[in-house]
Amino acid sequence: MAQYYFLDESGDPGLSGLATSSSHFALAMVELASREPLSELGDLRRQFRLPGFEFKYQKTTAIHKEAFFAAVEPIPFRVRAVVVEKGRLDKRFATLSGQSIVIEFLIGLVLRASEWELADEILIIDGMTPGFRRALRIGLSVACSRIGRRSRPFKKIISGDSSREDGLQLADMIVGAVRQHVMNIESRYYHTFAGKVVDLWRVP
Repeated sequence: MAQYYFLDESGDPGLSGLATSSSHFALAMVELASREPLSELGDLRRQFRLPGFEFKYQKTTAIHKEAFFAAVEPIPFRVRAVVVEKGRLDKRFATLSGQSIVIEFLIGLVLRASEWELADEILIIDGMTPGFRRALRIGLSVACSRIGRRSRPFKKIISGDSSREDGLQLADMIVGAVRQHVMNIESRYYHTFAGKVVDLWRVP
């Protein structure tokens, strides 16, 4: 049965204006068995009397973060993530747009998984544009052909709405915690789910 991969990012992917943009950019795919709402997040919203609340790492208070990561510990999910230290990237990336950089590292992250680990799954991306989806599909096809990979990593790549998708909110919180862990800013949240991280790719 196909698994659902919820994708989110943290930090600015662009390389122009490095002095004022984020030093690190991160992507994380969170694997769940379904696209159904997560009862643990529903319970948390009721506990804090926050109906319809959208969990976002950069906007969530420390108290809510503590409760969130404790609440999701029992959920069976897996994480594949990449964190890019932009200032140390090879010069060939300098001419790429932010979208191209996202696609480049997303494809790299996907192809680090073997065909038996990731094949014919469903990828859900928050607010994805048709142009991004087209570029990603083409990039994945070219990359798979180049390495002789016969099965498609994803049978569907679809756009989601983080305000309505608990999986995307989980991905937002996870990728924020991963990025701060790699930057040595804050690791306590990361350690609550570290055992579910099957791939953490640090670039370079």
